[in-house]
Amino acid sequence: MKINHLIIAACLSLVVSACVNSAAKTTAAPKQGNGAVLAPTKIMDATEFLSFAENYANLPQEAQKLELASTNQALTLNPNDLLNRMKLVMILGLPSSNFADMPKAQNLLQQLLQENVLAKDQLALAHVLFDYLIVQNKSSKNDLKHDALQQKNEALQLKLEVAQQKLDAAQIKLEASQSKLDSALQKIDELKNIEKSMSGRESSAKPEVAPKK
Repeated sequence: MKINHLIIAACLSLVVSACVNSAAKTTAAPKQGNGAVLAPTKIMDATEFLSFAENYANLPQEAQKLELASTNQALTLNPNDLLNRMKLVMILGLPSSNFADMPKAQNLLQQLLQENVLAKDQLALAHVLFDYLIVQNKSSKNDLKHDALQQKNEALQLKLEVAQQKLDAAQIKLEASQSKLDSALQKIDELKNIEKSMSGRESSAKPEVAPKK
Protein backbone atom coordinates (compact mmCIF):
# COMPACT_ATOMS: atom_id res chain seq x y z
CA MET A 1 0.00 0.00 0.00
CA LYS A 2 2.93 2.37 0.65
CA ILE A 3 3.96 2.08 -3.01
CA ASN A 4 0.51 3.24 -4.12
CA HIS A 5 0.64 6.21 -1.78
CA LEU A 6 4.08 7.21 -3.08
CA ILE A 7 2.88 6.98 -6.68
CA ILE A 8 -0.24 8.99 -5.90
CA ALA A 9 1.73 11.64 -4.01
CA ALA A 10 4.26 11.99 -6.82
CA CYS A 11 1.55 12.31 -9.45
CA LEU A 12 -0.47 14.75 -7.38
CA SER A 13 2.50 17.07 -6.94
CA LEU A 14 2.82 17.31 -10.72
CA VAL A 15 -0.81 17.87 -11.61
CA VAL A 16 -2.52 19.63 -8.71
CA SER A 17 -1.92 23.12 -10.09
CA ALA A 18 -3.45 22.18 -13.43
CA CYS A 19 -6.40 20.50 -11.77
CA VAL A 20 -7.58 23.58 -9.90
CA ASN A 21 -8.87 25.25 -13.04
CA SER A 22 -10.02 22.13 -14.88
CA ALA A 23 -12.18 20.33 -12.30
CA ALA A 24 -15.46 21.92 -13.37
CA LYS A 25 -14.75 22.25 -17.11
CA THR A 26 -16.28 20.28 -19.95
CA THR A 27 -14.59 20.08 -23.33
CA ALA A 28 -15.35 18.93 -26.83
CA ALA A 29 -14.65 15.34 -27.75
CA PRO A 30 -10.88 14.90 -28.32
CA LYS A 31 -9.45 13.81 -31.64
CA GLN A 32 -7.01 11.04 -32.37
CA GLY A 33 -3.77 11.70 -34.19
CA ASN A 34 -5.41 10.73 -37.50
CA GLY A 35 -8.21 13.27 -36.98
CA ALA A 36 -10.91 10.77 -35.97
CA VAL A 37 -13.21 12.08 -33.26
CA LEU A 38 -13.44 9.86 -30.20
CA ALA A 39 -16.79 9.13 -28.60
CA PRO A 40 -17.77 11.73 -26.00
CA THR A 41 -16.90 10.86 -22.44
CA LYS A 42 -17.11 12.43 -19.04
CA ILE A 43 -14.14 14.73 -18.52
CA MET A 44 -12.12 13.77 -15.48
CA ASP A 45 -9.08 15.58 -14.19
CA ALA A 46 -6.03 13.80 -12.84
CA THR A 47 -7.10 14.08 -9.19
CA GLU A 48 -10.18 11.97 -9.97
CA PHE A 49 -7.96 9.35 -11.61
CA LEU A 50 -5.76 9.36 -8.53
CA SER A 51 -8.79 9.07 -6.28
CA PHE A 52 -9.97 6.05 -8.26
CA ALA A 53 -6.51 4.48 -7.98
CA GLU A 54 -6.41 4.91 -4.21
CA ASN A 55 -9.97 3.63 -3.72
CA TYR A 56 -9.39 0.63 -5.99
CA ALA A 57 -6.19 -0.28 -4.16
CA ASN A 58 -8.16 -0.55 -0.91
CA LEU A 59 -10.91 -2.78 -2.33
CA PRO A 60 -11.11 -6.49 -1.43
CA GLN A 61 -10.36 -8.97 -4.19
CA GLU A 62 -13.98 -9.65 -5.13
CA ALA A 63 -14.77 -5.93 -5.40
CA GLN A 64 -11.67 -5.43 -7.57
CA LYS A 65 -12.89 -8.27 -9.80
CA LEU A 66 -16.28 -6.58 -10.20
CA GLU A 67 -14.63 -3.23 -11.01
CA LEU A 68 -12.48 -4.89 -13.67
CA ALA A 69 -15.49 -6.62 -15.21
CA SER A 70 -17.48 -3.38 -15.20
CA THR A 71 -14.64 -1.47 -16.85
CA ASN A 72 -14.14 -4.10 -19.55
CA GLN A 73 -17.88 -4.14 -20.26
CA ALA A 74 -17.95 -0.36 -20.59
CA LEU A 75 -15.00 -0.50 -23.01
CA THR A 76 -16.79 -3.13 -25.06
CA LEU A 77 -19.63 -0.66 -25.56
CA ASN A 78 -17.33 2.32 -26.09
CA PRO A 79 -13.68 1.38 -26.74
CA ASN A 80 -12.62 5.04 -26.92
CA ASP A 81 -13.90 6.07 -23.49
CA LEU A 82 -10.86 7.78 -21.96
CA LEU A 83 -12.12 7.41 -18.41
CA ASN A 84 -12.45 3.65 -18.63
CA ARG A 85 -9.26 3.28 -20.63
CA MET A 86 -7.34 5.04 -17.87
CA LYS A 87 -9.20 3.05 -15.22
CA LEU A 88 -8.17 -0.18 -16.95
CA VAL A 89 -4.55 0.97 -17.07
CA MET A 90 -4.60 1.61 -13.32
CA ILE A 91 -6.42 -1.66 -12.55
CA LEU A 92 -3.74 -3.57 -14.46
CA GLY A 93 -0.85 -1.37 -13.35
CA LEU A 94 -1.32 -0.97 -9.60
CA PRO A 95 0.97 -3.27 -7.56
CA SER A 96 -1.83 -3.84 -5.04
CA SER A 97 -4.24 -5.06 -7.74
CA ASN A 98 -5.14 -8.73 -7.59
CA PHE A 99 -5.41 -8.63 -11.39
CA ALA A 100 -2.19 -6.76 -12.16
CA ASP A 101 -0.74 -7.22 -15.64
CA MET A 102 1.90 -4.52 -15.90
CA PRO A 103 3.16 -5.31 -19.41
CA LYS A 104 -0.43 -5.01 -20.70
CA ALA A 105 -0.96 -1.83 -18.67
CA GLN A 106 2.18 -0.33 -20.22
CA ASN A 107 1.00 -1.18 -23.74
CA LEU A 108 -2.47 0.30 -23.14
CA LEU A 109 -1.02 3.48 -21.68
CA GLN A 110 1.48 3.78 -24.52
CA GLN A 111 -1.42 3.69 -26.98
CA LEU A 112 -3.12 6.53 -25.10
CA LEU A 113 0.06 8.61 -25.13
CA GLN A 114 0.59 8.02 -28.84
CA GLU A 115 -2.99 9.07 -29.63
CA ASN A 116 -2.37 12.43 -27.93
CA VAL A 117 -5.90 12.56 -26.50
CA LEU A 118 -5.14 13.38 -22.86
CA ALA A 119 -5.52 16.79 -21.29
CA LYS A 120 -2.45 18.50 -19.83
CA ASP A 121 -2.94 17.38 -16.24
CA GLN A 122 -3.97 13.89 -17.36
CA LEU A 123 -0.85 13.73 -19.52
CA ALA A 124 1.39 14.55 -16.55
CA LEU A 125 -0.17 11.72 -14.59
CA ALA A 126 0.09 9.36 -17.56
CA HIS A 127 3.82 10.04 -18.00
CA VAL A 128 4.53 9.42 -14.32
CA LEU A 129 2.54 6.20 -14.41
CA PHE A 130 4.21 5.15 -17.68
CA ASP A 131 7.70 5.67 -16.23
CA TYR A 132 6.69 3.65 -13.18
CA LEU A 133 5.42 0.77 -15.35
CA ILE A 134 8.63 0.74 -17.39
CA VAL A 135 10.71 0.44 -14.22
CA GLN A 136 8.46 -2.29 -12.83
CA ASN A 137 8.49 -4.30 -16.05
CA LYS A 138 12.27 -4.06 -16.36
CA SER A 139 12.55 -5.20 -12.76
CA SER A 140 10.20 -8.10 -13.47
CA LYS A 141 12.28 -9.12 -16.50
CA ASN A 142 15.43 -9.01 -14.40
CA ASP A 143 13.71 -11.10 -11.74
CA LEU A 144 12.69 -13.63 -14.40
CA LYS A 145 16.26 -13.79 -15.71
CA HIS A 146 17.56 -14.22 -12.17
CA ASP A 147 15.02 -16.97 -11.49
CA ALA A 148 15.92 -18.71 -14.76
CA LEU A 149 19.62 -18.53 -13.91
CA GLN A 150 18.89 -19.80 -10.42
CA GLN A 151 16.95 -22.73 -11.85
CA LYS A 152 19.82 -23.56 -14.21
CA ASN A 153 22.27 -23.44 -11.31
CA GLU A 154 20.04 -25.69 -9.23
CA ALA A 155 19.68 -28.13 -12.14
CA LEU A 156 23.46 -28.16 -12.62
CA GLN A 157 23.98 -28.69 -8.91
CA LEU A 158 21.55 -31.60 -9.01
CA LYS A 159 23.43 -33.13 -11.96
CA LEU A 160 26.70 -32.75 -10.07
CA GLU A 161 25.20 -34.43 -7.01
CA VAL A 162 23.89 -37.32 -9.15
CA ALA A 163 27.29 -37.65 -10.82
CA GLN A 164 28.97 -37.66 -7.40
CA GLN A 165 26.58 -40.35 -6.19
CA LYS A 166 27.40 -42.48 -9.24
CA LEU A 167 31.11 -41.92 -8.66
CA ASP A 168 30.75 -42.92 -5.01
CA ALA A 169 28.81 -46.05 -6.02
CA ALA A 170 31.50 -46.93 -8.58
CA GLN A 171 34.18 -46.41 -5.93
CA ILE A 172 32.35 -48.74 -3.55
CA LYS A 173 32.10 -51.39 -6.28
CA LEU A 174 35.79 -50.96 -7.10
CA GLU A 175 36.75 -51.35 -3.46
CA ALA A 176 34.54 -54.45 -3.20
CA SER A 177 36.16 -55.94 -6.31
CA GLN A 178 39.62 -55.14 -4.95
CA SER A 179 38.69 -56.81 -1.67
CA LYS A 180 37.53 -59.94 -3.50
CA LEU A 181 40.73 -59.94 -5.57
CA ASP A 182 42.87 -59.61 -2.46
CA SER A 183 40.93 -62.43 -0.81
CA ALA A 184 41.38 -64.66 -3.87
CA LEU A 185 45.12 -63.93 -4.00
CA GLN A 186 45.38 -64.71 -0.31
CA LYS A 187 43.67 -68.07 -0.84
CA ILE A 188 45.99 -68.83 -3.75
CA ASP A 189 48.99 -68.06 -1.56
CA GLU A 190 47.57 -70.28 1.18
CA LEU A 191 47.08 -73.13 -1.30
CA LYS A 192 50.63 -72.70 -2.56
CA ASN A 193 51.93 -72.83 0.99
CA ILE A 194 49.90 -75.97 1.70
CA GLU A 195 51.20 -77.55 -1.50
CA LYS A 196 54.79 -76.73 -0.56
CA SER A 197 54.24 -78.08 2.92
CA MET A 198 52.78 -81.34 1.61
CA SER A 199 55.62 -81.72 -0.89
CA GLY A 200 58.15 -81.28 1.88
CA ARG A 201 56.48 -83.91 4.01
CA GLU A 202 56.41 -86.42 1.15
CA SER A 203 60.11 -85.89 0.52
CA SER A 204 61.02 -86.46 4.16
CA ALA A 205 58.86 -89.61 4.36
CA LYS A 206 60.60 -91.44 1.49
CA PRO A 207 63.25 -94.13 2.60
CA GLU A 208 66.81 -93.47 1.67
CA VAL A 209 68.14 -95.89 -1.00
CA ALA A 210 71.61 -97.28 -0.30
CA PRO A 211 74.05 -96.55 -3.02
CA LYS A 212 75.09 -99.53 -5.18
CA LYS A 213 78.64 -100.85 -4.84
